[in-house]
Amino acid sequence: MKTILISAQFLFLPFIILAQSPLQFDIFSCKAPVGYVLKDNKEKLFFEKIEGSTYCQLYLWKAVNGESDPEKDFEKDWNNFAVTPYQVNAPETKEVNIADGWTVTNGAARGTYNNIQFVISISTYSKGAVTYAIVSAINDKKYLTGVNQFIATVDPDLKKFKPGNTVVKSTNSQPGQLMSMSKPSTNFDDGWMARALTSYVQLYKSNTEIRLHYVDAALDDAKSNMIDAPEYYWKQYIEPYFTVRQPEKWSGVQYPVIYFMQGAATNKQTGASCFVAIKIVYNGGARPIVVICPDQSSYQRQFAHPNDLDRMLSYNKFAVTAKDIIGNWKGGGGGGLEYYNAYTGNYMSSHTLSTTDEFTFNGNGTYSSRYRSANINGGNAQFGGQDFKGKFSCTDWQLSATNRFRGVTTNFNAQLIAVKGGFLLFLQDKANSSMQYTLYRSK
Repeated sequence: MKTILISAQFLFLPFIILAQSPLQFDIFSCKAPVGYVLKDNKEKLFFEKIEGSTYCQLYLWKAVNGESDPEKDFEKDWNNFAVTPYQVNAPETKEVNIADGWTVTNGAARGTYNNIQFVISISTYSKGAVTYAIVSAINDKKYLTGVNQFIATVDPDLKKFKPGNTVVKSTNSQPGQLMSMSKPSTNFDDGWMARALTSYVQLYKSNTEIRLHYVDAALDDAKSNMIDAPEYYWKQYIEPYFTVRQPEKWSGVQYPVIYFMQGAATNKQTGASCFVAIKIVYNGGARPIVVICPDQSSYQRQFAHPNDLDRMLSYNKFAVTAKDIIGNWKGGGGGGLEYYNAYTGNYMSSHTLSTTDEFTFNGNGTYSSRYRSANINGGNAQFGGQDFKGKFSCTDWQLSATNRFRGVTTNFNAQLIAVKGGFLLFLQDKANSSMQYTLYRSK
């Protein structure tokens, strides 16, 4: 059929599909867009492409019984696919064309999600009592060519239409539920891209996806001692999403113990073949690392040994802005030693150290910090503390605070670390790398 191209260029302000392959969906034949991930093929075809902080989402919805009125069909689509999921109330641009007997109504408008602006574009096709919609959501105009190329491949066959089809309302399918921070995406020099989602940190590179699941104390506490860790977390994070006929569990003897499983899989949502693996790293709780690759060979080229996955935890790293850290932050630490006589085994004495740190960052650019320590050695106790006040400023990866020790300005390496329910603030003194703070927001 003749193609009506969409354009949203004027609205912008200053597993991986490697080749086009024919698809059959509902009454349509089409070609999958190159480089996109097929996310759904049940009620709709849903493709997604993510490149750093930019993305494109493409939807082809099933043909349904229309209103026999193109304008009413478009109004219903706009309400279902723009107003309901994104609260975009009206199109900023709109045009109507005729192509091969179909009335094509195009509308587009800007929306905002987690402080990121995007453009929603809806093309409603109406012919007699039949209608369908093609929807795109993009935050960079570079994706317009790919959107139009996909639309050009969509070919409906009315002979396949089932008159009982009804409209399925859309839910917000933005690329994951991004965590509420100003810069929830990080592009690393080695090609990995990280996104802080509410459920886990999602990493992408080429055709590999990694999910860094957060420590979940309730989930950890629910595990029976009769269940091995890999099998327990496999059931939580693999089985709901993938079918694995012959999972393999690591059986090597090594200390620390390696908690690892892998296997050839089928994605339950898309039906695509893939290879999945999970490694459980214990550090302040269980930190499951899930890897999804096209096949086993591509997985093993990147991670020859299960312990190679541990380094991926360091990609939980996001830029700092003043907006994100306004408020009160606390941290601290401690440790202790007990001394016994090597000959008699009798207890002799103990030594304990406890520290607390507190930072308050204010909206006017000022800060205050408070350090307290208690050092108990045997029966002797020493207490110490320091208080500082001054001004602070921060860029993506650095925080500067004036009037620190002896009045000097201290520059810290700074980053946010995503955790279940929020994020931590990590600071490291650039002049003294041993001086580190891992802080949680107290209020």
